[in-house]
Amino acid sequence: MAKTDFHDKPYDAGTLAKLRIFELYAQEWIPVFLSRPNPSFCEVHLFDFFCGPGTDSEGTYGSPLRILDQLRRYNRQGLAGWNKARIVAHLFDEDQRKIKLLRSVLKSKNWNIPGVEPDCRPLTFQNALAEYSSVLSNSRAAKLFIIDQYGVDAVSDDVFSGLISYPTTDFIFFLSSSTLHRFRDHPAIKQKIETVEDSYDVHRVAVDYYRKRIPANNQLYLGSFSIRKRSNIYGLIFGSHHPRGIHKFLQVAWATDGIAGEANFDIDRENIRPEEGILALDMMRPSKIRNFELELERALKSGSMKSESDVVRFCIEAGMICKYSMPVLKKLKDAGIIDIDFRVPDVGRWNSPRPISLIR
Repeated sequence: MAKTDFHDKPYDAGTLAKLRIFELYAQEWIPVFLSRPNPSFCEVHLFDFFCGPGTDSEGTYGSPLRILDQLRRYNRQGLAGWNKARIVAHLFDEDQRKIKLLRSVLKSKNWNIPGVEPDCRPLTFQNALAEYSSVLSNSRAAKLFIIDQYGVDAVSDDVFSGLISYPTTDFIFFLSSSTLHRFRDHPAIKQKIETVEDSYDVHRVAVDYYRKRIPANNQLYLGSFSIRKRSNIYGLIFGSHHPRGIHKFLQVAWATDGIAGEANFDIDRENIRPEEGILALDMMRPSKIRNFELELERALKSGSMKSESDVVRFCIEAGMICKYSMPVLKKLKDAGIIDIDFRVPDVGRWNSPRPISLIR
């Protein structure tokens, strides 16, 4: 009996959470390159390497239609740089049946988006990387990769090394539970994992593994999001060479998980509801936020932070969005410990940051 493909039945909650993150990041990513009258990049490429047929059995949008839907939305809004750059949506899958189904969907005039070149073909991940090598190495082309590697481990160590070498490229790739299973032997968690319920930290260790594979001369920022589907833990790994890219991913993550910004379940087992996380009582506030504030306060008091960009870097390396630094900055400014002229650090001022002066 043939194995049932997950596209041939309704998407479950975990898959919907994953697709929502893909969609929200595409929503944040597109205007970065197309909102200005004179775009900085002459080409914008969105790659969905394991696109599938476009919908599940009930017609719920999959990743390719969610990406196209965001492009359609911005076309209708009339972004200032829309017609100033070449925009290509690459929708690939090695399964010819799925591509045939997707092509039939895209024949509808609803998916005829002015200014967007659709590139929908049966193509394997490896062949796609080879065919588009010149685009991938082009620093004047902005690129977003969605690598929803269902049932395979396409992002090997060698492929990861390639991904992080491509200029002006952001990527999100999916790690299946079977792929994450190999991280169970990592020394940091081997003693902790005895049952399925003790596997919450596996994805965090996987991210650390990939971070250690980034060369010292490669300024790449990694983020992650863990997804629980029934008894299994899955994960997303995000990468960007620009602080704005990782900060936008963290904004998506925190919009999805207001407690820790990294999972669709209670990853730290704190039993805090999202509405309780904003309360002032320390016992009702997530430990990740409390610990971040303590560490940030210590760093500021030490005088090691000289500018706004130092705070931005501290935030993103802690997996936090910049707004969470605001209470600490206000507290130390009101106490006369630091002097600053901003309330929340602006990642957009990365190259022209405002100073931080330690008074005492």
